[in-house]
Amino acid sequence: MMLWLKLAEAALLLTGLLLVLIGTWRYGRRRKDWLALPRIVFNRAKDLTLQEYRWLRYGGMLLFIGVLARIANLTFYPV
Repeated sequence: MMLWLKLAEAALLLTGLLLVLIGTWRYGRRRKDWLALPRIVFNRAKDLTLQEYRWLRYGGMLLFIGVLARIANLTFYPV
């Protein structure tokens, strides 16, 4: 069970990070603004398309679930 939870945690975190980077890259490419990540993080990007917003939102959700899996992993299987 511990191995399964550790693999799920890594997969969720990497997939979430990948989705966020894809959404940021798409926004940066469309706007020719390569400082997109800080602008998005600090809520200054008001002109996200629906597709970019979906990439960012699903990536953020996967990152959050990955953090919850990490907490569960450390709670139930401490090192």
